[in-house]
Amino acid sequence: MDGVVYDLCIVGAGLIGSAAARHATIISPAAKICLIGPKEPKTVEEKHGRTIFGAHYDEGRITRTLDPNPIWGVLANRSIARYRDIEKRTGVKFFSEVGHMTICNKENEDVIRMKEIATDLHVNFDIMDHKDVNKQFTYLNIDTYDVALLQSKGAGHVSPRSQLLAQQTAAHLQGCNIIDDVIVHVTETNQLNGSVMKLTTEKGDILYARKVLLATGGFTSFRRLLPPGKELDVQLKSQTVAFAEVTPKDAARLKDMPCVIRKMTQGGKYNLYMLPPIKYPDGKYYLKIGHGEQFETEFTTEKEVADWFRTEGLKSAHKPLLDMMFDIVKGVRPVRTFGDACVTTHTPSHLVYCDMVTPLLGVAVGGNGHAAKSADEIGKMAARMVIAGKWDHDLPADKFTVKFKNNATSKL
Repeated sequence: MDGVVYDLCIVGAGLIGSAAARHATIISPAAKICLIGPKEPKTVEEKHGRTIFGAHYDEGRITRTLDPNPIWGVLANRSIARYRDIEKRTGVKFFSEVGHMTICNKENEDVIRMKEIATDLHVNFDIMDHKDVNKQFTYLNIDTYDVALLQSKGAGHVSPRSQLLAQQTAAHLQGCNIIDDVIVHVTETNQLNGSVMKLTTEKGDILYARKVLLATGGFTSFRRLLPPGKELDVQLKSQTVAFAEVTPKDAARLKDMPCVIRKMTQGGKYNLYMLPPIKYPDGKYYLKIGHGEQFETEFTTEKEVADWFRTEGLKSAHKPLLDMMFDIVKGVRPVRTFGDACVTTHTPSHLVYCDMVTPLLGVAVGGNGHAAKSADEIGKMAARMVIAGKWDHDLPADKFTVKFKNNATSKL
């Protein structure tokens, strides 16, 4: 593989990187493009030997337009509008349109913001009190002082594994070379009669690219990918999820259950998100619940992150999460319960970094726990930017400006 020169190399084959690869092959169909990243580990032994992990190793992520942040609302809305076309073109199904419900106190300012964003984006939704919720979803319970905002169309959940497969399938069909490897070093060089980027892989191969996009998530700082002295200003936060296996009978009873996000309520109940029963590769159905900030811890080293991915998350959080789940979803008798771990990458702006670090190197990093549903538009935004070498999107560039630690905000 030594000596291969690509027009664009996208480093990081997660949801954002894979979407960027698909869009790049559409924008520049004659360009030589590659996507590099490790595949999901399939065995316990492979998982324990891995140092790089992705956040897409699952079957359920919530997708919806209703969001208190207008930028995330736009990114999601545009991505969701393309789901069915991607499925049709690739034959890979990943979107389940079961709807989405946000539960919060009547006075929560998020309600006002979500109403405004829904109006601006022409998204229909219903506002329901606890009686309305119980009438339509007899198995759901919300407090009397809460309201529920229900988006029935264009919302539900995606399988991140299948969404990734669809994006990569489309990119490959459009000429993208997909490489199962890890990039350990990226540097600018003048070896080939001009400035290009030299990429060294974990397997020892060397590639060259005229442009590079880093979509490397929480692991960006753990390899020599950025110019010396540049370290992204991000926080890596632990996430714990709890699963409850349900019987086929319960899965059928809950078949029209929407995804749920609950904001901090008047009664002091914690933020949470919850997905309806989803059929996993083992043929069984699982309810899944995750948390807000209450169970998060911060990581600063690669070892901490890698070790966390090999666990079931914070075990002391499993019971509180499951208790919250069964406070909302009534009548479920789980077959068994267990937990899992993930890591989210957070930026000071709470928006993704999408910016050029040098004229040849761009980044699309920092999903803030929101990127799965919005990955297609983020990928499009990043692909347009890195191919043009400058901002090329209708959303304001300053919303996505990269920031570095130690106030190193200037670009090289």
